[in-house]
Amino acid sequence: MAGRALTRLALAGCLLAGSAAYAPASAQELSDSLRKVVQERLEALTRRVGDSTGLAPPDTTQERSSLADMAQDSTVRELLALPGYELVQYRSENATFETESRVLTLLGSEGTSAVINREGLELSADSALVFDETTGRLVTRGQEATYRPEEGDEVLTRRIVYDLDEDRATALDARTQMNAGMGNWIVRGDFPWVNEDVSFGHDIMFTSCEEDEPHYHFVAREIKIHPGGTLVARNVLLYFSDIGVFWLPFIAQSTQQGRRSGLLPVRFSVNDIVRTSGSYARRISNLGFYWAMSDYSDAELGMDWWSGNYMAMTGRMQYSWLRQFLEGRANFRRFWRAEGGTELAFDTDHNWEISERMQLRMSAAYASSSSFVRRNSFDPREVTQSIDSDGGLNRRFDFGNLSVSASRRQFLSDDRVEATMPTVNFSLSTITLLPAPFNRARFYNNMTLSASSRFSRTIRDLPVQDLSQDPFELGKADSEALRGGFSATLSAGAFSIAQNFEWNRNIRRDLPLNFFDPTMPAARAGIGSVGDLQRSIVFPQAAETMNLNADDRTWSTSINYQVSLIGSTSITPQLALSGNAIRSDTSTVGAGGFVSAPSRVSFGAQLKTDFYGFYNNDRLRHKVSPTFDYAYSPETQPTDIQRATFGTRAIQPRNEIRIGLTQTIEAKVGDEESDTTAAGEPEPESTDGGPRRLPQAQKVTVLALRTSAVTYDFEQAGELGHFTRGFTDNLRISHQISSDYLRGLSISMEHGVFDNTGVTPEGGALGFDFFLSNVNTSFSLSNESALFRWIRRLSGEETEDPPAAAATPEEETDPTDPSGFETADLGESTVVPTGGRDRDRERQSASSGEVGKWNASFSYSLARSPGMQVGGNQMIQANLSFQPTEKWSVNWRTSYDVTGRIFNDHVISLQRDLHRWEADFSFQQTATGNWSFVFEVALSDNRDLHFDYEQRAGGTQGPGRSRPGRGF
Repeated sequence: MAGRALTRLALAGCLLAGSAAYAPASAQELSDSLRKVVQERLEALTRRVGDSTGLAPPDTTQERSSLADMAQDSTVRELLALPGYELVQYRSENATFETESRVLTLLGSEGTSAVINREGLELSADSALVFDETTGRLVTRGQEATYRPEEGDEVLTRRIVYDLDEDRATALDARTQMNAGMGNWIVRGDFPWVNEDVSFGHDIMFTSCEEDEPHYHFVAREIKIHPGGTLVARNVLLYFSDIGVFWLPFIAQSTQQGRRSGLLPVRFSVNDIVRTSGSYARRISNLGFYWAMSDYSDAELGMDWWSGNYMAMTGRMQYSWLRQFLEGRANFRRFWRAEGGTELAFDTDHNWEISERMQLRMSAAYASSSSFVRRNSFDPREVTQSIDSDGGLNRRFDFGNLSVSASRRQFLSDDRVEATMPTVNFSLSTITLLPAPFNRARFYNNMTLSASSRFSRTIRDLPVQDLSQDPFELGKADSEALRGGFSATLSAGAFSIAQNFEWNRNIRRDLPLNFFDPTMPAARAGIGSVGDLQRSIVFPQAAETMNLNADDRTWSTSINYQVSLIGSTSITPQLALSGNAIRSDTSTVGAGGFVSAPSRVSFGAQLKTDFYGFYNNDRLRHKVSPTFDYAYSPETQPTDIQRATFGTRAIQPRNEIRIGLTQTIEAKVGDEESDTTAAGEPEPESTDGGPRRLPQAQKVTVLALRTSAVTYDFEQAGELGHFTRGFTDNLRISHQISSDYLRGLSISMEHGVFDNTGVTPEGGALGFDFFLSNVNTSFSLSNESALFRWIRRLSGEETEDPPAAAATPEEETDPTDPSGFETADLGESTVVPTGGRDRDRERQSASSGEVGKWNASFSYSLARSPGMQVGGNQMIQANLSFQPTEKWSVNWRTSYDVTGRIFNDHVISLQRDLHRWEADFSFQQTATGNWSFVFEVALSDNRDLHFDYEQRAGGTQGPGRSRPGRGF
């Protein structure tokens, strides 16, 4: 009764003014005198400005005062401040109130709706809003009613009935839009029961297609919604146009926004429940739970069962704490094999910027069995690449920089593991000695001192040798290498003094005790020399230990003075003093200690210069940059121990010249002058009257060629009796080629020059045998490459460069990976888990580029030994992505073994844009023979809703065993 009494007050006062009133929240009655005062005050608000008599007729064209304007009145302010009341605002063209039936009717007109607003919730009707106080129901009348919540989406409906007593509503033919998943959903249907706790609906249609006649839609016969909770629908039909194509018994979906904890959607097919053949291997995956731990982290745990192969548990955890500059992820997968035994694989990545001066990073991956990965992986990259780990700490001090890092590589091809842990580098900040202003500095002022030190430990773990069949090979033993060094440079202008020290220790581990046999003679490269380690038989002194140690220490001191001559030409005289010492467990001299080589003094000079050639009216420039290094070292006087340890080469004089060459061809692109100047028009005057820089043409590198340096020793050639012996016996010349006209172009070639067959350390001539030993090349092309734009200009298809547009993140592609397969997460196809949450279910979205757009990258490698005129190891790898039509896109990655004349692996994907749906036909084949074919149709706005057919061969049964039918 208290609520109805307050409603009567609102009807008697607020509606007559077409303004605002209050609905009570507690039982309360106002006296008739107060009611009269309120009525008079509100009626006075409708008078025109300056009308104090009340005799002038009201101006019907004047807009009604808003609630904010009325709030300036003292009485209204007191009403607004009354506790226990809720504000209700009415707005309509006309209003009637029947006192006997207690019915309030707000009437609308053409172009004006009847509106009621309560605490930000607005309800309007194009014809009328009717409130029956006796029944407590509010009903809309007309063709359309609108409900606008304070937060959320607007709802359009044919009719709304709201029961104030039961606090529930009924909406007929309701229509609204809502953001969910990755799309904007349109919902329409009848909701006979709606309240704060639960909503029921029937014959609900929803779709993300914005067309007037949607291409597809779902129809749920019954639906139940918990606001901020769960949506459950049953008897759901999927229609394409007006044709039903699929039926679902039920749908359960969370309606909460953002991340929330819950069950993961299980992945299985009908054939996984009812097998159609005895050879079919069922597989059910992603059975687990997702946990949104906090605003900064989440985790999930899921199970995967593959009949006859394994059962696996996959866990993922990721976090991102931007305020602390901390982010990372961790993924693991535990396998229980059907034949017995377990395997473990994990992948993790963490980054923490502790402070402006300290950064910590770690990226680690591991697989307990390489053979298990090769047998069960359907990812072509995983079976051919190594499993890499890397981590480190960087710390910047006022006096220098410290870096501590570690790395590990696990090779799946031969079960080899290489690790470098730790690697420590420290560089001292440059110190200026005797600082002085430039105009008062003497030759000893402003000297700079820089220094650095380093240490690393490298481990090489090889598979255990089978000594029951083959003899032990020293080259296949596990090894460890320790490296350390220190360098410092003192510079005073063009004068510098440099000091360098290096220490190396090589350790061969786990050698058999009977490996050293003193009764079997073998040729030696000098008693106790480093060459002894290359022999399979060594001396018995090391037979009592299972490890072989070999140490090497080298040092050098050099003095340089650079003199500039003409232009970029400079000459740098040099004086150097160097020496080294070695120690080996195989040595019979030196009493187990270090044996020092004779110290060597060398002096020489380095000459650098540039030559230029200009062609085509100076639009083409050819730059040649040779370098010449000359060094002479006189003969040394070694002891007998030094001569026996290091050989005769250590005492010979050296008279060497070293030549290197770099060439570049550059072209100017575009006019140097503006278009107005080229047309004979006067240049615009400068607004500031100051000097202006002349227009600059863009310069591009047409071709860059870098050739490795070649060393020739005149003394060695004279000693051995032939000019060819002045070169290194196994001389190789390498070339590096690049160009801006082919994105990512990189060509490296290596040629062998001589055939050293028949030569001896005492003499003989090298025969010229110029052969290609190694080639590595890669480049990328696209329809927008400079080469193809130039061709289109010559043919008249293109007259000017297209306007440069900023590429969106979706459009940005790596030139060396246009298809995206090199970095894409292939999910369940891999054994080592990667990526974050739900990445194993995501497919690469179909591109929406222009028709005719394409990108391609190619790489070629060749490796062969001397004497092989043809063949060798040759491999071609290609990535191709193109858009043949507006709706179709194609991606292809493959590698081809030229020597074996066979394709090693494939990843092919054909994608079709079906408006709000995507169809994907993909095929994967690995170098181990595993292959899979997947046909998937997925809803773009909710990737959890997809239909797929999968057929694969591989796994425990080996390649060739078919497993068809993975599905929805």
